[in-house]
Formats: sequence, C-alpha cells, structure tokens
Amino acid sequence: MSQYNIYRFKTIKVFFRDEFRKSEFIVTGFKGFGAVGYLASLHLAERLFCKKAGFIVTKYVPEEVTPGDEGVVGPFTLYSCENNGRHFGVIVNHDIPLVQERSRFAEAVINFLTRIGIDEAVLIGGFDSRLRRGDEKLRWIATSAYKRDLDEPRMDKGLYVVGPLALLLLYAEVYGYPALALLPYAEAVRPDPRAAATAIEKLNELYGLSIGTEELLEEAKKIEEMISTLERQQQMLSSSAPERSYM
Repeated sequence: MSQYNIYRFKTIKVFFRDEFRKSEFIVTGFKGFGAVGYLASLHLAERLFCKKAGFIVTKYVPEEVTPGDEGVVGPFTLYSCENNGRHFGVIVNHDIPLVQERSRFAEAVINFLTRIGIDEAVLIGGFDSRLRRGDEKLRWIATSAYKRDLDEPRMDKGLYVVGPLALLLLYAEVYGYPALALLPYAEAVRPDPRAAATAIEKLNELYGLSIGTEELLEEAKKIEEMISTLERQQQMLSSSAPERSYM
C-alpha cells in the first residue's frame, strides 16, 4: 500500500504525505538565473534535515533519480521542514519540466497548494546584478493576493520574470493565491550561492526563522577565489605573450 496521498491534475500527479499539509507556506525555485532558487531550496532541505514528503510526477518526467537520506530522490521532490516552531514545505526542483508541460506543471502546483490549504508560497529566483541601483540586495514581485510589504524595492514595471517561476506567479495570480517572488541580485553566468544566502536571510526575517547560511557563503567564497585565480592567470598569460609584428 502506498505511503502517499495522490493529487491528480490532468497529466500531473502529486504524491504527498499527510505532514506536508501542516505547512504554513512553501518555498521553491529552479535552476534559472544564477541557479539561486535551486541552491536556496536545496540548502533548506539539507540544512534543516527536512523529511521527504512526496514527489511531483509529470507525463514526461526526467529519467533521473539520486540517493537520499530516505531512499530515492526524484527530479521534483517535496520536503516537510520545521524551524523555530514554524512548519513549512520545500519543493526541490533538481530539473526543469519539459517545455511541453511547463505550464501544466505550474498550474498543478498552485492548484495543489490551494486545495490542501497551504497559506502562501515563496518563490526564489535571481535578478541581474547589472540592474542594481543602490545598496539593496534584492528586488521582489508578488501577486495581488499577497498582502505583506517588503522594505526592498519592487521589481520595476517593464522588466520580466521568465521561465517556470514566471508561470507559477501567473497561475498564483489567476487562482488568487498569495505568492511572493524573492529575487536577489545574482551573477548570470555561474551559480551564485551568495545570492541564495541573501534569499534565505530574507526568509528568516519574514517568518521568524533562524536558518544558517554559512555553507552557502563559504561556497560563494570558493567560487569567487577560483574566478579571481583564473583572471590572474589570464592576465599573466596575456602580459607574457610575445609581441608580433605584421607587415
């Protein structure tokens, strides 16, 4: 007998344990800009030793699994987490749904959260660091049903969220579901653990959590040191290259 409840939405199935219903909110993100959403959600699941609470299975689910603390982890895995007396869920997306069913995936997630009574969603992505105007660390955008106001500037009109995160926001707006997207400034061309740490620090502030970010910051430091070393090596090679004369 299956240990999971099953929620069906067209060709999408969500297998979930009862404890996932206790979540006050959920956190999720994808391998998009700077992989910020993926790094943040994976850090939450691992740092808090969250319990595996289910899977999302699509019609064209990626053919990949990995070992976890509790058996097998799938491409889209649900976790039940607790910190400072707050219960929340995390959806770790190790992959991105195929484009043919990306819209249906997003609608299924929002419909599922609405049906089981989870109050709101926090979606984490990245924002191009070249658009930073001051010393703020992030921008944000929320659906009209999300009533909390943040100190940081909103995302400017005329700019776009794209990809699966945008679809989650769209369906949250359509369903009248409270959803907030945290968009820390991030590097576009590489994973940015520092931006993921910024998102988690904001989660701590919004929900009274105390989730450490030391591992993310240490990883960011290693990446930055590696990039700095590569740049120095490139400069040395350029300066030592023999001059050439052309006739």
